[in-house]
Amino acid sequence: MGQPAITLLSPRIASVFARWSALEKQLNQLFTLVTDADLAARSNFDGLKGWDRRVDAIVAQAAHRLDPATSDLVKVVLRLVKSPAAKRDELAHRVWAIAEGFETELALLPPDDQHSFAESIVAVKRAGKCDVPIDNDPLYNGSTLVSASDLDALILELKNAGGRMNSLIRGHFFPRFADLTGGGFADYRQRLADDPEISARIVNVTKARERAERVARRQ
Repeated sequence: MGQPAITLLSPRIASVFARWSALEKQLNQLFTLVTDADLAARSNFDGLKGWDRRVDAIVAQAAHRLDPATSDLVKVVLRLVKSPAAKRDELAHRVWAIAEGFETELALLPPDDQHSFAESIVAVKRAGKCDVPIDNDPLYNGSTLVSASDLDALILELKNAGGRMNSLIRGHFFPRFADLTGGGFADYRQRLADDPEISARIVNVTKARERAERVARRQ
């Protein structure tokens, strides 16, 4: 990156990945809590690669082991966490560059950009002609620019995702007798209950589950 981008973006990028690391830790903790520290289940889970596959594993275990209301809540919270997860993946797995004229922004090029320009050169060599134009278009197609404000928005999304995961873990998987110690775990449950996005989605998830249960009973 150029110096203006390093000065402006580096602290924000560090914050993104620090918050992401904390979120992955919460995901692993949630799996262990959902499965009551089942070592065989954890062995399979640890072998999964990618956020989506691990989330699917937790949702499946929750549906099998938890009461329907808690299982639905787990599914909804994990779905809401998916949005910043996808944005983090873009940041982590694309090719970083600085585009001319955009020195304070980070250019994210498609992963296959590492090969496309070289493939154009090989095509010229195979053609055996110097007048074959090298195709530079793939260098720019599918690229995006990331600004400081984009990273600030992602940091906020990751912060909210971490808060929801924390409320889910503490409010629904810590032992209920812990409330008597003044830990305020009931407050975490209330935070999720008062979250408008969760409330809106939980209705649809519950309806879908109940519909699937009715269909299964008819078969």
